[in-house]
Amino acid sequence: MAVTSVRRGCAGWAPLAAATMLTVALAAPGRPALAQADVSTNGSPWYVSVSHWGRWAALAGAVGFTTLAVVRNHDANEVFDGLLTLCANANEACLRSPNGRYVDASAETLYRETIRLDDVARTWMILGQVTLVAAGGMFLIDLVTGDDDPNNIPFSPFEVFATPRGAGLRVRF
Repeated sequence: MAVTSVRRGCAGWAPLAAATMLTVALAAPGRPALAQADVSTNGSPWYVSVSHWGRWAALAGAVGFTTLAVVRNHDANEVFDGLLTLCANANEACLRSPNGRYVDASAETLYRETIRLDDVARTWMILGQVTLVAAGGMFLIDLVTGDDDPNNIPFSPFEVFATPRGAGLRVRF
């Protein structure tokens, strides 16, 4: 009877990564930096400022959570492939008892690990979708409540200009 090991992949760092992304999302500044103060201090409600800066953290969280879901799903597929290999090599290992469990302990272990990894992948995917919807809502709030002023690129020493007498480039220090 062949015994297949269960690979946990990067399960140890996944909760740490999730906690880090959540901390970054919650630590997003509620107010702009001093050099960007004119962007959201125009008397708008607090949620406009939060959405203006928090949308990027939410979008990064959505990408991170979805990436973790894909990794967990891949790990679940590898464990399930191990179960299929075990069943192909020893057909008696895949017999089931009346209560639905595998008779062979290693087959049952591989099956339970597959279910666990699929559940973890589903959780990460749901978190990714929720944060993606939140990021989309923040982008929409920023679009609807944004001002019509021209874009200002702070800290740029270059200025392109055009006048009736000519055009040019200025560099300010």
